[in-house]
Amino acid sequence: MELKIYTLQNNKKIKFSNSIISIQSDNDVLLNNIIKDYSPIVIENNNLFFLGDTVLDEISLFAKYPELNLVYDVIKLLDLKESFLDKKIEELTTTEKVYLNLLRNIAKINDIVVFKNIFLGLDLNNQKKYIKVINYLKNDYVVFVTNEDVNALYSIADYSIISAKKTIKYDTTDNIYTDVAELQKLKLDIPTLPYITYKAKEEKNVKLFYSKDVRDIIKDIYKHV
Repeated sequence: MELKIYTLQNNKKIKFSNSIISIQSDNDVLLNNIIKDYSPIVIENNNLFFLGDTVLDEISLFAKYPELNLVYDVIKLLDLKESFLDKKIEELTTTEKVYLNLLRNIAKINDIVVFKNIFLGLDLNNQKKYIKVINYLKNDYVVFVTNEDVNALYSIADYSIISAKKTIKYDTTDNIYTDVAELQKLKLDIPTLPYITYKAKEEKNVKLFYSKDVRDIIKDIYKHV
């Protein structure tokens, strides 16, 4: 799939496929411009409101012809039983309501799905389950993610788009977020692990490997110590 990115300077086409793309911007204009010519499913976990009596009722109300095969697959990834579909909404926990919101959205999924502030309302264990679902969806759809914590974007995205001060950059997530000096120049948030690695080199002349896993960085520090 080819999407067009609109900027103040030029219009740029980028081909996306089987990827998770993170968006970090000083406003929502970039994301809105990328997806405006498509019919994306946008999933947010705030201000959840339901009309159905049961989980399946809600899914059916939300999607006229629900994609139940996909729903069943995601239920398994979330470590839920199929009987979850029969559960009354008034009995759901806060986490289960977040899951219901996910299920009712993917039941009407299109080519593009956008997760906004993906981890809102989820503890660490359930964040891991949510990430499994996002990775599963990227096999067939273009997945965009936004999050207030840039560490989440760094940890799960394959590619990243950043925008600030009328500058737009697109690259692999590793290349984007290990260019700490550029992020500082643009005054964008920097993920913790690349920042630690960068500071070790700049201030202590210790050349660590960039990694998304803190355990690998700790091992590298021990080697140098």
